[in-house]
Amino acid sequence: MKLEMIGLNHRAANLTLRERAAIAPESLPGVLKRAVAHPNIEGAAILSTCNRAELYLSPTFHFDQTEFRLLYCDLFGLDPQDGESAYIHRDSMAVKHLFRVSSGLDSQMIGEIQILAQVKSAYATALETACTSAILNRLFTHAISCGKLVRTRTAISQGAVSVAYAAIEVAQRLFNKLDTKKILLVGAGETSALAAKYLADAGACTWRVSNRTQSRAEAFACKIGGSTTTFPPTNDDFDWADIVVCATSAPTHIITRASADSAVRARKRPLLFLDLAVPRDVDGALGECEEVYLYTVDDFQELVAANLRARQKEALRAEEIVEREGETFAEWYRQNRIAPSIQQLQIALETIRTSEVEQQSHHFHETDRVEVDKFSRSLMKRVTSLIVANMRRASEDGKDLDLARAIALAFAGKDQETTDKILEKLSHELSH
Repeated sequence: MKLEMIGLNHRAANLTLRERAAIAPESLPGVLKRAVAHPNIEGAAILSTCNRAELYLSPTFHFDQTEFRLLYCDLFGLDPQDGESAYIHRDSMAVKHLFRVSSGLDSQMIGEIQILAQVKSAYATALETACTSAILNRLFTHAISCGKLVRTRTAISQGAVSVAYAAIEVAQRLFNKLDTKKILLVGAGETSALAAKYLADAGACTWRVSNRTQSRAEAFACKIGGSTTTFPPTNDDFDWADIVVCATSAPTHIITRASADSAVRARKRPLLFLDLAVPRDVDGALGECEEVYLYTVDDFQELVAANLRARQKEALRAEEIVEREGETFAEWYRQNRIAPSIQQLQIALETIRTSEVEQQSHHFHETDRVEVDKFSRSLMKRVTSLIVANMRRASEDGKDLDLARAIALAFAGKDQETTDKILEKLSHELSH
C-alpha cells in the first residue's frame, strides 16, 4: 500500500515542541507544495492542530525512516533531533491511525468533536492546492465518513469531559436557552476564556467582566463584545446577571454572602453561580438563599468522571467500527491496485472480439450478424468476469500483483507504452 504518515501529538511531544511544529493555516498551501515537489512524493496532506502536527504521504517508494524524519523536520521547521520523537505509521497502520484520529479515539480528550472538522479542513486545503493523490483522496473521504459513523452509532462524544464544559451543561439544564441570559465573568484567565467560548457556542452574547487588573478586564471584554465592571463585583452586578462564572486565583472568597445578600434577596428570578476556582471564589452560604444555584469544581468533577467512564465504554464500540472500516479500505485498495491490468485486459479482449466479428461478417446475413455480436459480447464478458474474479480472489493470498503482471504481459498489444506504465505501477506496488 502506498501510504505513510509521520507526526507529533500530545503523547509524543510536550507543548513547547507541538507549538513549534504547528503550521499556520495561511502557510499550509506553501508547505504542501514543497512536499509534493519531492520526486518520491505523489501526494501529501497535513493535519495541524493545537495537539498534533501530522504529515500524510502517498510515496512512490516508502522512505527510509531517517530520511522521512529529516523531511518532516524540514517541512515543519523543526531541528533534526526533534524528529526522533515523531511516530511513523505505514500502509494499513497509517489508515487505522487516521481513522482513529477522525473518530476522536486518538485525542487528548477522548471523543472530542472538533478533530473531525479539522480533518475535513486538512483534506480541503490539500485538495484546493492540488496536492492530493487518488489514494489520499480515498483515505481522507473514508476517514471523514468513519468519524461520522462512529459519532452516529456510539455515544463517544456525548457528555462533558472538562470542568468548564460541564459547568455550561449545568447552565443549559437550568435555563434551557442562553441567548437572552446575562453573563458576569469574574476573572479573565484561561478558565474564564474557555467558559466564555462554551457559553458563546451555546448562544450567550451579553457579558460583563470583573477582574483585579482593569487593563486585562478591558482586553477580555473587548474580545468577547462585553463591558467591564468593578472588582470584586457589586450588588448591581448580581442584580443584572443571570449567570456568574468565577475563576480567579484568589486565596479567599471573592463573593461572600454579606457582599451579595441584599441583591440576591431582592431578585425574583434564578441566579446561577458556576464556581470554577480552587480554592473557591464563592461563599458556600450563598447556596442557601432562595433562587440561588451554586455549583463548585467538586460538583463538576463528579459529572466529568461519570461521563469519561461512559465514553471509555463507547470507545470499545468505536474501535470495532474503525477496524471494520479499515478492512473495507484495504479491500478497495487491493482491487484498485490491479485496476490498470483489468482495464488493459478488457480493452484487449474487446479489440479481439470486434476484429473477429468484422472478419467473419461476410459469412452471415445482416440479421445474423446482430446475434453474433450479442453472443460474442456475452462470451467475452463471461471470460473477463472469470479472470477478474480470480485476480481479486488472489488478493486474499497476496498473489494478485503477480497475476496482474502476468496478464499485463500476456495481453500486451501494440501500445507498449501503456503496458510499460502498468508494469512500472505493479513493480512499485510489489516494493511496498
